[in-house]
Amino acid sequence: MTSSSFLPEQHRHPAIQQEHRPWHYHLGTTTSSRINKHKVGNISTSSSSSKQECQSPSSPSSSTSAYSSSSWFYLPPIQRQKWGDQQIRPHVNWGDLFFDLFYVAAAYNLATVIKTDPTWKGVFYFLSLFGSVFASFWQSKMIHESRFELPDDIIHRLLEVIQLCALATSVLHIRPVEYMSHGADHPDLFMYCLGLVLGSWIHILLLCEIRFVWVVGQEHVAKRAAGRDLRHHGVSFALQVAALVYAAWLYYGGDNKIGGEERSFLGEEYHAPVVLLLLNWAMKPIAMYMVYVVCSGGDIKHKSVPMNIDFAIHRYGEWTMLILGESILSLLIVNDISRKNEAEYYFTFYLGIVSVTLLQFLYFKSQPHDADHHALRRTRTSGFVFTIWLQIYSAALIIVGVSYKMLLTEYTSEYADKEENQVVYAQVGGGSNTSSYPKQYTVPSYSTQERRQRIANLYCFGLATVFLSLDMMNVAHTGLKITSNRCHYPENGKFRIKALALVVVSRVVILGFVLTLSQYVTDPEFIALIGFGTIVMQVMVRFLGYVYFPSELIHDMEEKEFHQESIEEEKSTAAAWEDSPRA
Repeated sequence: MTSSSFLPEQHRHPAIQQEHRPWHYHLGTTTSSRINKHKVGNISTSSSSSKQECQSPSSPSSSTSAYSSSSWFYLPPIQRQKWGDQQIRPHVNWGDLFFDLFYVAAAYNLATVIKTDPTWKGVFYFLSLFGSVFASFWQSKMIHESRFELPDDIIHRLLEVIQLCALATSVLHIRPVEYMSHGADHPDLFMYCLGLVLGSWIHILLLCEIRFVWVVGQEHVAKRAAGRDLRHHGVSFALQVAALVYAAWLYYGGDNKIGGEERSFLGEEYHAPVVLLLLNWAMKPIAMYMVYVVCSGGDIKHKSVPMNIDFAIHRYGEWTMLILGESILSLLIVNDISRKNEAEYYFTFYLGIVSVTLLQFLYFKSQPHDADHHALRRTRTSGFVFTIWLQIYSAALIIVGVSYKMLLTEYTSEYADKEENQVVYAQVGGGSNTSSYPKQYTVPSYSTQERRQRIANLYCFGLATVFLSLDMMNVAHTGLKITSNRCHYPENGKFRIKALALVVVSRVVILGFVLTLSQYVTDPEFIALIGFGTIVMQVMVRFLGYVYFPSELIHDMEEKEFHQESIEEEKSTAAAWEDSPRA
């Protein structure tokens, strides 16, 4: 008996109600044909005895023929998953892959922010811009689509196009710090915030559609869940609007009178809008945790719609590939190679290529590929911990990627052929004849040693954060209790001293070594070589972990801890559904 059998038949999602017809069977049909089979508010499938179907007072129409006449124009979203149903990943949505192309450009432009200003101020702007794009666009869209499938109609396609235009607006205006900080001189900060607000507004519209209009599935649960989503999205939207208003005031009111006195903002730096965006990114997971965990009241299955975890795992994997793609672009798109430093250049280049390839291997080898062993399935808290560390991991990957580009740039004619290094990274996207940025916006000039020290600091900080994030995500997948139990022999409870020394202690040593590497090594080729060596050591330690802590042992621990609890929970949920009121 499957776990979904504990739920009554009439409360199962129409697309997975019949156990002999798996999820992918229904994905083979068109959305309109599926909608014509299932009425809004009615969870039972249609049959020849249509007279027995229940009428829902909240449905926009009372007959299935209403969908046939308007299936090309506007259809309700469909709930993907129910609590206790089998997790089966839907087919690939080519629209998602197209949507992801915008994030390749976003990652590349974000890397430019670091490249043009390798200081703490540059890191601050980078994190603010990165977090806003990730949380407002990609993550919001992924979480929504992991719970609801949007139909293929005109209205939803139009909303998707508007959202893509909003994303393109924000990505286009991710510019160097000197542009974003001078909001009165340039429209980039204002346009970036405008794109964020428009994209968040579209997402709020989709939630309002479920909350106030219609949805196919467990309607009363979906409406409650949409109402809860609107709470924390409302807080995020308010902060984005505040940043937009501030940026608009700077740009359009730069020469206005303020307090009866002439005051010009031109030429001055203002960081408040970016601070608001960074605050929004930091507060978003906190607000979600408060809404979904702290204030859930222990009745989460009656107030929320579950994610399709396999869909989320697949999308998180695609996101990681996009970020790794930025590292590849950073390595491949470099200007003129200095003839006197060709050997050093190609040595550093191939070390970077192999290192990024190993980082890709390290990530996908360390992540579970099925829902049953993923942090998103374990507990709500572990799911939040995983998503937070994934965002940190993604930002660190971009920093590592742009660091490789800056290491290579040291061996180009832009710097290697000059006796005295002048302005560092003054040009963006090309040489002096192809740059689209005026020459007056440059970062302070550094000596060769100062510049290489900053590059080494960025690279080591980013790589150490990547290693730490991978370990923290692994802890989120297994849990603190199982992670602690793995350090003991199951037969006698003694410590695995040899395993701890080879696997755990070695990771801590590698992490500390990478974090302090820039304090005594700054030469680009040696930084790349030692970084490559630490990545290889991480891969070797990972394999040692599989030897001393086999995955079968972890899975057995997980089953003992969660299986019986899950069965009892599903039984109580089935009983609760029998007594719960219907919306």
